[in-house]
Amino acid sequence: MNLKRQLATIALLALTISIVPAQTSTKPETFASFWKTFKAAMARNDKEVIADLTKLPFLYDSKERDRAGFLKIYGQLFTRKVRRCIATAKPVKEGDSYDVFCGELILYFSKDTEGKYQFREFGVND
Repeated sequence: MNLKRQLATIALLALTISIVPAQTSTKPETFASFWKTFKAAMARNDKEVIADLTKLPFLYDSKERDRAGFLKIYGQLFTRKVRRCIATAKPVKEGDSYDVFCGELILYFSKDTEGKYQFREFGVND
């Protein structure tokens, strides 16, 4: 094979590689992996990571809170008592989502449009 033909073949190969999309083998996130990350962040009281794992804007006290607003109310929502509860709580599957019961609070978790779990909201356990 002459040099011109070799260069043409290499150029064609390079073009083909750049056009074909990369195939990724990412698995959908499981709730177990999300919960492990969420609990670890709670144990460290890492409100930045918890904000990353939360659907924003977050409704609290009848107001939608953006990330900065969520960080401001984090301590009111995740008291020491609630953080201790989360450390040992057993999530309950409800359809496609999960509930976590912590005394008078219920925390709700479900997937976003990209298939990633998020802390979505909380309610009163009555």
